[in-house]
Amino acid sequence: MPYNDFMHRDRAVRVRLDATTSRPPGRGRDWTVEAGYWRASAPTEKAAADALTTGLYQFLTHYEPARLLTFRGYTAVVELDLGAEDGSLCWRRRVVTPDGRVSLSGFGAANWAEAEADTRTSLAHQSTDWHDDASVQDAAAYLDRGPRGGDGRAGPEELYDYAAWQRAAKAATDDGRPDWHEWASAHQREFAVSRRINETGDQSPTR
Repeated sequence: MPYNDFMHRDRAVRVRLDATTSRPPGRGRDWTVEAGYWRASAPTEKAAADALTTGLYQFLTHYEPARLLTFRGYTAVVELDLGAEDGSLCWRRRVVTPDGRVSLSGFGAANWAEAEADTRTSLAHQSTDWHDDASVQDAAAYLDRGPRGGDGRAGPEELYDYAAWQRAAKAATDDGRPDWHEWASAHQREFAVSRRINETGDQSPTR
């Protein structure tokens, strides 16, 4: 057999997993199935076990090592979490701020690219001064270097739009407008932030 002629075939592998099931006293309470760190709950014991199985399958199918992202002194660690019973993927994100505060949040994303795009957007929003052109432009460049979400959002254009809205909202509140939110949405184009000129003479972002 030639050296590079490998044999491939699909095969189901069964893994035995010891788990504990429990249900608090009281009518209509959900069952919970736990296996180490992982847990799932549902109205019946079988449904809870099935939910745990589905979530673990999603986790093992899409697992990759955690990703570390940094921007302006903010550090984020993104990890795949136990998948939901409906087959959707779940993620955990820990963010350490420049002053050492730590936050933990869960969110949904279809894949690793979307999870990274969502996290980059979170870091950009936490660290950007919306009323400083350079701060907005730096954040847009940071997002431009990363992946996009499946719907095309979480990119530099959305960030520029949000910066314009923030500036319009400030102008509206400074004028004492009671309808400041609606006014900002209607007039944000008037407060658009100029794009940075890159080395080729084109306006960034380049995508």
